[in-house]
Amino acid sequence: MDPITRPIRVVYNTKSASYRTKTWLAYLGIFGVACGDTLRYSFGWVGLGIWSGVMFLATVFMLVRSKPMPAIRRIPWPLTALYGALLLSSLLSDYSLISFGAVLVSMVTATFGLWLAHDFDWRHLLRVFANVIRFVLASSLLFELVVALLHIRVLPIFKNFTGTVVPAKAYYWSQGNLFNGDRIQGIVGNANLLAYLAMIGLIVFAVEFAIIGTSRWISVSSLVIAGLCMALSKSAGISFALIAVVVSAIVSIAAEGKPYETRHRYYRVAWTAAGAVGVILLTYRAEIFTLIGKSPDMTGRTMIWKKVLALIFDRPLEGYGWLSYWMPGIKPYEGLVVINKVAYYQAHNAFLDMWLQGGILALIFFVILVVITFVRLWQLAVRHTSALYLWPILVFIGLVVQNFTESRLLSELGWVLLTLFVIKVREPNDLLEPLGRSPKRVRLLGRGLRRNQSQPHKDH
Repeated sequence: MDPITRPIRVVYNTKSASYRTKTWLAYLGIFGVACGDTLRYSFGWVGLGIWSGVMFLATVFMLVRSKPMPAIRRIPWPLTALYGALLLSSLLSDYSLISFGAVLVSMVTATFGLWLAHDFDWRHLLRVFANVIRFVLASSLLFELVVALLHIRVLPIFKNFTGTVVPAKAYYWSQGNLFNGDRIQGIVGNANLLAYLAMIGLIVFAVEFAIIGTSRWISVSSLVIAGLCMALSKSAGISFALIAVVVSAIVSIAAEGKPYETRHRYYRVAWTAAGAVGVILLTYRAEIFTLIGKSPDMTGRTMIWKKVLALIFDRPLEGYGWLSYWMPGIKPYEGLVVINKVAYYQAHNAFLDMWLQGGILALIFFVILVVITFVRLWQLAVRHTSALYLWPILVFIGLVVQNFTESRLLSELGWVLLTLFVIKVREPNDLLEPLGRSPKRVRLLGRGLRRNQSQPHKDH
């Protein structure tokens, strides 16, 4: 295999003030986009707005100071075209000002992803994401344990409903379900969101363990915590996404260093198997979801998709105007989806949501962006001998698969990760870590560890 990397030229001083400042800012920013409801429940919309404003100003300051033009030049045309399509949908919307504001919010969120892509290498990013998610998942289990032991339910400090009567159990921050078999919500206040973060945690902790990125006992305990959070949050969509992640990891590791024809034979088999599984799921979805304890319509998603498609076919070209998450009080979303007295403000499918809001052009650019980013991340993972470069593609695959039943890719952490991957993967190869002398599967299987492993990268 021809080398695709050269030794790293820039070595960071982890004890310097600038290194610590940017690392802690990244911690706070990632926590904010991953746990937005935690901040809103604790400090209200005003507190969340202040937090977001301060984080944006700090991010812009750090970005300008680090001379971001190389990263800005790496912004691909589908992302630029996507924003153009969203702005066009806003212009044609019945709520143009609100939609323009939503596009601006998406750009502000993307600015954080741009800064992460520019100012951090892949190893540093792994460490930052791992530490934040480790804190969130551990705090979630501790929070649920305390609530369960006290036999109480916890409402948000700033409640998300009017009146004194709680409309439904979903409005509680925690229902104290740790020991009764129902789904836990964690500090994020949402079982699906907790499972989403647990899936990302399983990936980054596993890679962290593989590259000896931290103490082994920390990585192992983190994997156990992430597994518990995923099991206790009981998300079927995340379970399917994790299966896709595991299969992708196996295929990418097996394909490394193999001849072109062999690699692509693996890929054909994998895609054929994925297609067969998809057909089986669609054909026998009622039986499969009943077997795993879920409703055959995937907790109302079939009904949601039918309503969303009906709206799409009314305005298939221009869309209704970008909002990301649907906004209460705006037609046609107000009262569109109400299940068990709980109003839902997303299409539960990122691709349908993009089409609904941004129109057909936004959907086309979004799909192109996802496909191109997937191909580039896959090439990076397969061509490099370090397991470090597995985490971006595995997280990306998990996000995309999960967003066939959710729309989290279009806002907050999902939008940050999409922006980060889209830009970071276009960096020149000489900014990557050096290649080892053997494929990553040799080290991952423990054969010839000392002899074949390239010198571990350390920040000094």
